[in-house]
Formats: sequence, C-alpha cells, structure tokens
Amino acid sequence: MSQKERQLVLKVSGFSELAWGSRGVHVGHDEPGERWADLIKQATEDFASQPWMMQEFREAKQIEHPYFDSDSGEVKIMAGRARLCPYYFVTGEGVKLGGCLATIVPADKKKIHGMQDAILVPVALKEPQ
Repeated sequence: MSQKERQLVLKVSGFSELAWGSRGVHVGHDEPGERWADLIKQATEDFASQPWMMQEFREAKQIEHPYFDSDSGEVKIMAGRARLCPYYFVTGEGVKLGGCLATIVPADKKKIHGMQDAILVPVALKEPQ
C-alpha cells in the first residue's frame, strides 16, 4: 500500500499492556511501508490470542478548552484535539448511557490518549432551554 492508502490506524485491543497510553497504536501513513507490512503480519498472527483492530485514521477537529494551570494558579486556554469515550451501563431494563469522558491533548499530538499534558473532562448534555 502507498503512504496515501495507509490512512489507517492499527492498534492492540483488549487487556494487553500495549492497549493503553497509545503504546500499541500505529498510524499507517507515519510508518515506513516495510514496517507497516510487518505490523499487519504481527496483528494477523497474534489475533487468536491478542486481538488487534484497524480503523480509518481521522484527524480530530481542533478546539480550545480552559484548564487550571497549577504552576501559575491561573485558568488558561489550550488549543487541542479531543477524544470522547462514552460509558454505558447494562441494567435489567437494558443499556443506558451513563456518561462520557473527553480527553483533550495539545493540538500538535497525533495520538489522543491520557498524558501529562492532557485535560480530562466529564461531558454532560445541556438541557434544551
């Protein structure tokens, strides 16, 4: 596949130590072709014991969000990119959305995950006026 055709993300899924913090996340168009082929082979060979998933790479929209800077004691604004993680609860009545966590990382980061520079924010629906 050409670099342009590799607008894909390959990542370890499940309970692997590589499945958090973007340790097992590989962006196809950032990898040399030979390395990408090796990763696809590894994912295919490992799949029965360690699931991998592949998805289309999408550049997250840039946003601005306030955060508290503990060093200066001030509220500042960070330009960043966000990932939304919904949480669902299964009850006797069915499945219900329980909440959502937004992880916002600096705009220059390609992989969105919890990191020292990230802002973690609970998300709430605003009731219509």
